[in-house]
Amino acid sequence: MVSIVFSPILQISYAHQSALFTINGKDYLFEIGSLNEPAFINDKTAVFFKGVWPNATDPTNPDANGTKPITGLEDMLKVDIMAGNKTMTSDLKPSFGKLGEYESDAFYPTIPTTYTYRIYGDINGTNFDVKYACNPAGGEAAKPDNSTVQISQNVVRKASLGGFGCFEQRVGFPEPILSQYDLIQALNKTRWLI
Repeated sequence: MVSIVFSPILQISYAHQSALFTINGKDYLFEIGSLNEPAFINDKTAVFFKGVWPNATDPTNPDANGTKPITGLEDMLKVDIMAGNKTMTSDLKPSFGKLGEYESDAFYPTIPTTYTYRIYGDINGTNFDVKYACNPAGGEAAKPDNSTVQISQNVVRKASLGGFGCFEQRVGFPEPILSQYDLIQALNKTRWLI
């Protein structure tokens, strides 16, 4: 009789970026990304933001045992969604039924480019202003960074892990999908032919 033993393969996939900060001497772990990933052009999405008090033995894991959600951030922080020279500002609203998780207003990305999410405001009397850019190669391509970086007075980033992917074009089958942007460009070109 032959026995086959299957061992699970642990695969870590980063669809969001986690960053560990010390703000006024207290550790905060923030996770950010797009609400739905993989993210595609012309799909409805929003910025996802999560804040937890980290576990001291596993401080960069937002889902580690012993983490506690940070509530009330909707009264302290805003988010800018930036693409090229365009910026959309949104409040962060608590996610329904999920303590410590927040979402921006919904938006529809219209062109494939690098999107940057800027989280800023006042956290218990300390100015907080950090930008997170999408990675065209996806979150898996982001290298962990355990270097200490002074962000501003009383704000230090102690670690950064993972990333979130940029918005991609959909693959159409059996016909290609035209983005709204491509469709408008094609219509503008034909207008001059009439």
